[in-house]
Amino acid sequence: MIIRKAKPQDVAAIVDLAVESVTTIAPIQELKIDRDAMRNMTELCLQPAHFCMVAERDGVIVGAVAAQVVPGFWFHKLQCSVLMHYARESGAWVKLMRALAAWVKGRSGIKMALIEVEDCHDPKVLRFIERLGFTRPSTNRMYIRGGTQ
Repeated sequence: MIIRKAKPQDVAAIVDLAVESVTTIAPIQELKIDRDAMRNMTELCLQPAHFCMVAERDGVIVGAVAAQVVPGFWFHKLQCSVLMHYARESGAWVKLMRALAAWVKGRSGIKMALIEVEDCHDPKVLRFIERLGFTRPSTNRMYIRGGTQ
C-alpha cells in the first residue's frame, strides 16, 4: 500500500469513498448526498494550501483524507478543518491520519485543526486521534432542516 498526494484523476474515487463514508458510518436520512459538492470540495483540497492524500493498493484508492485550510474566525493564523477521513482498510486510515497530523504540525501557520468523529466509532479511534495530537475534546451539535427533534 502506498500513501500519496491525491491527483486530479483520483477525484472520482475519493468522491466514491466519501459517499460510502456518509452512507455507512452514521447516515443522516434528511440530507441528500450531493456528489457535485463533494467533487468541488475534493478539487479545492487538491490545491497546495489544503490537504488531500490517498491510500492506494494495487492501483485502487482504498482510503482518503481531505482537509481545508481557512483563516481563523476568532484567532490569528489559520484553521484546518478535516472534511473527510475514511478508508476501507484500517491500516490505510492509520497511515493517512499520521500523514495528516505530520502535515498540520509541519505548517506553522496552522493554529488549530479540527476533526469530527462520530459517536459510533470504536473508542480506540479516539485514543489514536488523541495520540496524534488532537487532544482537546469538544461537543458538536447539528441542526438539520426537516430532521427529527
